[in-house]
Amino acid sequence: MIKKQAKRITHFFREKRVPFSWRRIWIVVITVGIVLGVVLTGFVAYAKTYSQKVLPGVHVGGIPVGGLAEDEVRGVLQQMTDKLIAEGITFTFDGGLEDLVLYPILVSESNSLELVEIDLDAEVESLLVYRKGGDIFSQGVAAIATRLERPDLALQHVAVDKRRIEEAIVDHIANNQQPAQDAAVVISSVSPLSYEILDAVEGSTYQYEAFVDDIVAAWSRLTAPTVSIVRVVETPTVTKADIEQIIDTLPSVFAGGSLTLEHTDSVTRQKRSWFITGEMIANWLTVHPEGDAFVFGIDSSSTYGFLEDTVAPLVNKDARDAKFSVNTVGRVTEFQGSRPGVAVDRAQTHRLIDEAIGQRVDHDEGLTKVITVAVSTVEPQRKTGDVNDLGIIEVLGVGTSDFSGSPTNRVKNIANAVRKLNGVIIKPGEEFSAIDYTQPYTIEGGYLPELVIKGDEIKPEIGGGLCQVGTTLFRMAMNSGLEITQRRNHSLVVGYYNDPSNGLPGTDATIYDPQPDFKFRNDTDNNILIQTDVDYARSHLIFTIWGTNDGRVGSYTAPVVHQWFTPGPTKEVETTKLAPGERTCQHAYTGADASFTYTRTLANGEAEETVFESHYRPLPEICLVGVEEEIEAGEAEDAGEAQEAEERDEEEFVNPIEG
Repeated sequence: MIKKQAKRITHFFREKRVPFSWRRIWIVVITVGIVLGVVLTGFVAYAKTYSQKVLPGVHVGGIPVGGLAEDEVRGVLQQMTDKLIAEGITFTFDGGLEDLVLYPILVSESNSLELVEIDLDAEVESLLVYRKGGDIFSQGVAAIATRLERPDLALQHVAVDKRRIEEAIVDHIANNQQPAQDAAVVISSVSPLSYEILDAVEGSTYQYEAFVDDIVAAWSRLTAPTVSIVRVVETPTVTKADIEQIIDTLPSVFAGGSLTLEHTDSVTRQKRSWFITGEMIANWLTVHPEGDAFVFGIDSSSTYGFLEDTVAPLVNKDARDAKFSVNTVGRVTEFQGSRPGVAVDRAQTHRLIDEAIGQRVDHDEGLTKVITVAVSTVEPQRKTGDVNDLGIIEVLGVGTSDFSGSPTNRVKNIANAVRKLNGVIIKPGEEFSAIDYTQPYTIEGGYLPELVIKGDEIKPEIGGGLCQVGTTLFRMAMNSGLEITQRRNHSLVVGYYNDPSNGLPGTDATIYDPQPDFKFRNDTDNNILIQTDVDYARSHLIFTIWGTNDGRVGSYTAPVVHQWFTPGPTKEVETTKLAPGERTCQHAYTGADASFTYTRTLANGEAEETVFESHYRPLPEICLVGVEEEIEAGEAEDAGEAQEAEERDEEEFVNPIEG
C-alpha cells in the first residue's frame, strides 16, 4: 500500500515537472529588473520633486512646511515672526509684581531695533537641505521617511539682544527687590579716626539670568515666550564678624595720607595730577574677600565714577584717521593727519589704587604715594603715511537721501555721523564697515537720544538717524558699482528711507551697534575716498565716492512693492509709570514686501545682477496707559494708620491754639 502511494506521488511530480528553459529564466530576470527600475525611477522622481522644496511631512513648531519652495518657506517664517512680535514676550514675577509684556521691536521716530531676530536666510537654507545628503536614491528614501515620520523641527538661528531686554527687566524690578547689604564700615572722621560698623542685611532679588534660553526655546518653536522670573533670598558676602577680625588694621589705611594720580600727555608732554584724599578713601572704602580672609579695599564703582567724571575728560583722546577732502575738480581742499587714541583704563587704574591701599595694611615702609593713570592706546585705521599717491582723481558714484521733517536730535545725529565719514579712505580689497566709522553711539561720541517704548515705560535710545546714513551709503556704493557684502533693510516702512525715484520702500540699509551693519568692499585696484555733504536747505544727504574709474558701471532699479500688510488692532499696555489716565502711543506701521535689482557691469564687461528683497513688518499701534498702583491689604492698612497718625498730629498741633 505504501509503495503504491509513493509511486503515485512520484508519477504526479514527473507529470508536473517543468523542463529547464533559459527563456523562462530571462523572463523572470527582466520582470524583476523592470520592477526594480520602476521602483528606482519612482524614488528618483520623488526625490527630484523635492529637490527645490522642503521634504514632505516636515513641520517647524507644529507649522507644516513640507513641500514648500524657498519663497513659500520664507513667507511662512516671516508671517510667524511678525505674529510673535505682535504678541510680545511676557515676563512673570514672584512676589506679586505685575507682569511685564515686552514687544521685541523698539521703535523711535526714525529707527527700529528688533530684540529677537531669526536669520531667515539660514533657516530657509537649513530646511531646504534637511536630510538631503547622499545620492538621489537616498534622498528619495528620506522623502518617504519624512512623510511617514512627520518630524517637528525647531529653528536654529535665533538671536536675542540680551543687553536691552535685561535693561527692561532691571527697570521693571528696580523698586521690588532689596539686594543684600554687606556689613560695612562707616567713617565719620578721618582725623581723629572715628567709625561705626554696620551689620549685614539679608535681601531678596530676582534671578533672571536664564531668560535668553527661555526666549530662544519658545521662539525657535514659533511660540510667544512666557518667561517666569523667580525671587530668591540673597545672602550677604561680608558679615560684621568678618570686619571685626580686621578692624585693627583700619588706622593703617589712613596713616599713609593722600594718594596722587598722575598722567603725562604723550604728545604735548603736559603733566596733570589728581589727589585722592583721606576723605575720598573713607567714602570709597569697602571690605572684600582675598583668599580665605577679608581685607580693606576701594570700591570699584566709586573709583570708576571718579575716573570717568574727573580724570577721563582730560586724558581721553579719540583715534584720528588721516583724511583729506577734494573739491569738484579733484583738488585737495583739506588734510587731517592721523593720531593714536588714548583712553583711561578704569579697571587697571582701580587695581593699582586698590593695591596701594592694601599695601598700607601689609607694611609701613616703601608705600606707594604716586600712581600713574593706566591708559589703553587705540591705533587709527588710516595713518598719515598711507595717504600718499592715492590716485583719487574722479567721481565713481553718488548716493542721496531725504531727511525732511526730521526732529532736531535726529538732524544733529546725522550731522555727527556725516562728519565722521567725510574723508574716509578705503584701500583696494578692504571692506568698509559703517559701524566702524560712525561709532561710538554714546553722548560722548556726539549722538543724542530718541524716546522709544520699552516694556511699560518710555526710555531713551541713542543714535536715531543712523539708518539715514546707512541708506545713503548703500545707494552710493551701488551707483559706484562696488561689491555689497552686508545689508539689511529697516524693520519698518519709514518715509525717510523711501526711494527718491518713486517714493516706495526697498532701497534702505539699517545700522545699529553691534548688528546689523552695512558693508561694502573696494574691489577696484585703487584707493577710494568717501566725501559727505549735507544740504540743510533741502534736507538732503549727498555721499560721493572718488577714485580711479576702471570702466565699471553700477545702477539699480526703482523698488517694487509686491504686497502690503495692514497692522493689527491697537495694543494697550497698562503702566503705573504714567499718571492715571495718561496715554502715550507709538503709531502703527503698514508692512510690505519689496524688491529691486542691483546691476553692475565690471571693467571686463561681465554683468552681475543681485536682487535685494526686503520684508517690512506690520506693527500695530502700541499705547502705554497710566493706571493707579494697586496697594496690597497690608500696605493699605499701613497707609491708613499713617494717615490717621498724621491727622492726630495735626489735631494735637491745632487744638491748643484754638483753645
